[in-house]
Amino acid sequence: MKAFVRKLRDLDRTLFRVVFRLKWAPLTVVMRWFTVAGTAGALWGFIAAGAFLVTGLVPANLLVPWAAIAGSWLIAEGSKHAFDRSRPYISDTSIAPLVKTPSSSSFPSGHSATAAAGALALSAIYPVLAPLVVPAALLTILSRVYLGVHYPVDVLAGALIGVLTSAGLLLAW
Repeated sequence: MKAFVRKLRDLDRTLFRVVFRLKWAPLTVVMRWFTVAGTAGALWGFIAAGAFLVTGLVPANLLVPWAAIAGSWLIAEGSKHAFDRSRPYISDTSIAPLVKTPSSSSFPSGHSATAAAGALALSAIYPVLAPLVVPAALLTILSRVYLGVHYPVDVLAGALIGVLTSAGLLLAW
């Protein structure tokens, strides 16, 4: 088991370095925008509110995405205390993040949790938005590694939290 965990950690760090080294100024601007807009699920909450106002004021069409976003954020942020994983720039001081550095633990990614939850809930309730929100969620998730503040396993775990939270709420609705 220890050997598996070590191999997974090594793969995670290798993938981080591959993504983090890919720098292109126009892409960096895009990634920063998605990271800032995705903070605490704000982007997804605003999209849900806009879609709700445009398509007809059905309360569940706003409450389900908001609950998925909020629930996934709470689970991810609460989980950080249990895992307390150091962020890449703390583990390796040669890494210079391209955004303001968060003070919370790295695992799991809250941005990724809310992005996945928002994209799934919004795509299910407003299918016409799927071609917009799915790529936006993927960019938000990837931005966290690209900008140097999360490892790939952090964002995958966050995305899983978001998908499971959103799917659970959609099934209950």
